[in-house]
Amino acid sequence: MNLHPLDIASVAGYFILMGVLGYMTRRTKNFSEFAVGGRSIPPFMIFASLAATIVGPGFSVGITSKSWTMGFLFYLLTVTFAVQTLLTGLFFAPRLAMERDCNTLGDVMRKRYGRFSHLLTGILSVGLCIGFTAVMGKIGGAILQSITEWPMAVCIVAVTGATALLTFTGGLRATIATEGMQFSMIAIVVPVMLLISAGKSSVSIAELSAKANELTSVAFHGMTTWQLIGIAVSFALGEVLIPPYANRALSAKSVSASKAGFLLAGGFVIIWLAIVASIGIVAHGIIPAETKPDDVFVAVARAVLPAGFFGVLLATIVAIVMSSQESVLNCAAVAFVRDIVGIFVSPSEKAALLIAKLSTLGIAIIAILAAQFSPSIIDGLLLLYSIWAPTILVALIAGLYIKKTRPLASWLSILGGAAVSLGWQFAKEPAGVPAILVGLVASMILYAIGHAFGRPIQMKSGQQEAVIS
Repeated sequence: MNLHPLDIASVAGYFILMGVLGYMTRRTKNFSEFAVGGRSIPPFMIFASLAATIVGPGFSVGITSKSWTMGFLFYLLTVTFAVQTLLTGLFFAPRLAMERDCNTLGDVMRKRYGRFSHLLTGILSVGLCIGFTAVMGKIGGAILQSITEWPMAVCIVAVTGATALLTFTGGLRATIATEGMQFSMIAIVVPVMLLISAGKSSVSIAELSAKANELTSVAFHGMTTWQLIGIAVSFALGEVLIPPYANRALSAKSVSASKAGFLLAGGFVIIWLAIVASIGIVAHGIIPAETKPDDVFVAVARAVLPAGFFGVLLATIVAIVMSSQESVLNCAAVAFVRDIVGIFVSPSEKAALLIAKLSTLGIAIIAILAAQFSPSIIDGLLLLYSIWAPTILVALIAGLYIKKTRPLASWLSILGGAAVSLGWQFAKEPAGVPAILVGLVASMILYAIGHAFGRPIQMKSGQQEAVIS
């Protein structure tokens, strides 16, 4: 891709700005600041950080590529994610925000179910975050490769490495500071791009509307009922309280700040998804029909944006990738220290901070290697969703509401849900029934069995301590 000097300057300026922000927010004094920002994050920053994290490559480039071929069908299926975010803000995030002595989901699970559930949650949290980092790193690398024409491996290292260094320097405080700026870029540049695209389209709004209806109808009739349900459920439940989102609830300065942040983010996502889906529709009046779906977002920008502003758009796409990567890397490092290392030893605050920073770099390296084998954006996300929801979700939500929890219920739900979901995927999803649905049903049944036959948590001095089930 041949770039105008103004475009190159815009992209370079973005990376310089990220470096300055990383330097200014690098002073992290203890592990609590690295993990949850001292529990002092106000509602608007919770909202901006959540929105920037949610709007990753899947919910931008990925949705545009799907709407290019499927009309608004994928928007209608993925808007369930926004509904889930609103419900999380109303019911789950406030309860997590009450856990002022917890830094991670693993800490919460330990209070409800004991040490072994804590460890299982930590392993799953770190693994999930590595998967998300890899998927995002691959699309970020592809975008950087289209700009620089460097080898893909070098581009993945550049994007993920830069994100890891930002996270390494300042933890959650640095992550939220940079995400606030990234959110501002995203919220301004992409809607402006849609408006310019609509104005420059060679096809009228009425014709584009007809095209959208045609693509939506064809895509709808080309999918089975189970496929439609599976995608909608995956986006509705696959990211409920995953570590980056749970971390925002735990870091909020109050219960009301947590609730407000999630509700604002849910409303924003409804509008955002409509914008990026519309870009895929408008693209039919701007770029050639043979354009590859994954290239549509950048191709439209190249066709309609003037020099300099196109560079800002490219920087915005990089920001979209990095904002999501920053959150998952920070959460992976915190979960590794608290939920895996912390199970076996109790490091001092200083040692925990050092381990968290070093593990940020180590996890980034693993994610860079995994990115070489990552599938497409949406396929990668759906795979991760089918693992998270059937394992942690049932036990976590039950633990937030049930007073006398049973460790056995958690173990059975997590291990059994994972086994059934993975086994169903290995069997190529018989009858077209999605693995996430089968895994969730199994997880709920096993939790009920464990709750019926397991011994309850014993209460001492207001704290929940696990007993052997």
